[in-house]
Amino acid sequence: MHLDDILKLDIKLLVAFVTIMEEGSVSRAAERLNVTQPALSKSLQRLRELFKDSLFTRQAYGLTPTARASELHDLIQPILSSLSELMSPNSLDLKTLDRRFKLRADEGDLENFIEPLLASLQYQAPNLRLSISSWGDSQLDELVSGNVDLGIMRVSETPGNVRSKLIGCMEACIVLSEAHPLFHKDEVTLEELLRHKVVTHHLRSHRHSSFSKTEQKLKQQGHIIQPSLETDSLMVAMQAVKRGMALVTSRSIGDLFLQVMCEKAHFYPVKLLPIPKEVLDIDEHKGRHPIHIFWHERFNNDLAHRWLREQIIYFMRESPWMHPPT
Repeated sequence: MHLDDILKLDIKLLVAFVTIMEEGSVSRAAERLNVTQPALSKSLQRLRELFKDSLFTRQAYGLTPTARASELHDLIQPILSSLSELMSPNSLDLKTLDRRFKLRADEGDLENFIEPLLASLQYQAPNLRLSISSWGDSQLDELVSGNVDLGIMRVSETPGNVRSKLIGCMEACIVLSEAHPLFHKDEVTLEELLRHKVVTHHLRSHRHSSFSKTEQKLKQQGHIIQPSLETDSLMVAMQAVKRGMALVTSRSIGDLFLQVMCEKAHFYPVKLLPIPKEVLDIDEHKGRHPIHIFWHERFNNDLAHRWLREQIIYFMRESPWMHPPT
């Protein structure tokens, strides 16, 4: 059959043919398909013309298929089965899901969901594999290129082919040890904070971050924020605090820091302080910065991908450090 002949095919004709074959009667087939008998007789005539065969002969007990009809039935039945499978909704079997996902998230954001997520994966999707690392300099480009499946960041501007969903808001804090000159205070001014050495942990200041506008306003007021140390390593941050630096980090890392330091022998006492009021007053988010989850458009309707990102969103929103969107 040439392409022009294939274009003449109508799925309804194929369904009509198989139904007549199964019922052995035009009237019974019409009733089953909920069409009139004359309408189905016209479809049968079109089939005869298309395949150049009578297809059925009338007998006293009904219709008998010709040899050509039996041959066609064996060919058409798998086609209709495939079409039925094509139109049926996808299903996701988490127990047999064998797939690797790459995530980008900084340590402070991971603290919100990684423990319950790993427990969920172990129980629901034991064969699913994760590759988790911090953001590199390319950031959202990794999503566009397909090198990353999911990302979490304090950024709202995205390329057109990257989707995002607001999870909630998180606040930062200051961690001080007894070795810091301001340890005795319950709150500090920005000027006091910048008078001493500061270390930042996963608080990025690139132009797309939610803090970038606030940073520009601070510069206009003469406050230049230049940390003495920037690190992605919690161990480095711990040692910096031990040496008397003020650590500016997410509240989740601040609480984790307290927990670890309380268990660590021969370490100075530590405390958490709020971000200076001068910063909060000019910050459009009032210190609670929005966190989004990102994924490429190509994964939007991927059932496994959707399940994983919904798990992360749920666990993050249940986190004690996550505040509802304002």
